[in-house]
Amino acid sequence: MPAKVMIREAEYADCQAVVDEIFAAFSPPVSGKKVLIKPNVLRTATPEEAVTTHPSVLRAVIKAVERLQPKQIVVGDNPGAASYGENRHSFDVCGLLAAAGPYYENLGGRVREVQLNSRLLPRAVVPKALLEADYVINLPKFKTHGLTGVTAAVKNCFGYLPGAQKANLHLTAGNPFDFAEALLDIFAFRPPDFAVVDGILAMEGNGPASKDIRHLGIILAGTDMIALDAVIGKIMNYPDGAIRTTVLGGERGFGESNLAQIDIDGPLQVITDYKHPEGFLKPAGGPGDFWRRLGSLRPVVTADLCIGCGRCAGECPAQALTMDKFPVVDPQKCIACFCCQEKCPTRAIELREPGKPTD
Repeated sequence: MPAKVMIREAEYADCQAVVDEIFAAFSPPVSGKKVLIKPNVLRTATPEEAVTTHPSVLRAVIKAVERLQPKQIVVGDNPGAASYGENRHSFDVCGLLAAAGPYYENLGGRVREVQLNSRLLPRAVVPKALLEADYVINLPKFKTHGLTGVTAAVKNCFGYLPGAQKANLHLTAGNPFDFAEALLDIFAFRPPDFAVVDGILAMEGNGPASKDIRHLGIILAGTDMIALDAVIGKIMNYPDGAIRTTVLGGERGFGESNLAQIDIDGPLQVITDYKHPEGFLKPAGGPGDFWRRLGSLRPVVTADLCIGCGRCAGECPAQALTMDKFPVVDPQKCIACFCCQEKCPTRAIELREPGKPTD
């Protein structure tokens, strides 16, 4: 059977009806099972910033799962290194703690070291809740990302790793292509069984923590994470083959990357003016152009937004940032991993070509 991706128009105020329709269509077999629901909690951010999964979507999915009478429900994620001890606080600010209710768990609180089939990350520490789950429901956000182009169904599995492991992997990988390979290795350790993607309030531009927010008013769902990302990449108007995790995931047999082989139930609208990350591969570019663009990007601080908290320096795996009044970058150490931009609580940092003004 071809992979199926469902697309439905939705708004946060009434998304329960859409989620119920999705569950009726896919009939996830969760009765009597331990279910892990994993939203995207990149960092502390309000729902209106479109950085994290919206609490209305989480709440709707929980209600749909409860009706199927699972044995257990756990809701959790692992924010970045500087947020490791602030997991509950991050969920609270994002509105997801209230939405999760009694099901919330700090996934970094109970962990176990495991072996991965990965040349870049042969061993990793993962949550016991992930190992114990019979069924994993992925709740990613519809966003762009400077390294991967798309951060959605596959990239949300990066949050399996608690603590500083994510930042360290950026440093180990060293480039976007190896990073994509490592993401697929983490994904392959425990592929989610089902995903509901929050595309109601989406992100474009220099994601995954961009100031460019776009109302799409859609929710996507499916059991094939590669197919979901392929459809999302198409909606974002990326050229064929641009999203490395999608291409590699298809090649490795993790899902369907060919749009022609995907059963798309609902309106697929290609948004021709969707903003791509500044350094990412453009339709007219090629691999060499991609490397030139990415290699030239460096953190640029908007002074009016910076509060001098130092989180960017704390998150930098290459120790390329130091704090004066504002963050100062050592261009020789910077690996353009986007960690500083991702975790800046005020969106004061963007990766841009030196000398190019911010929007």
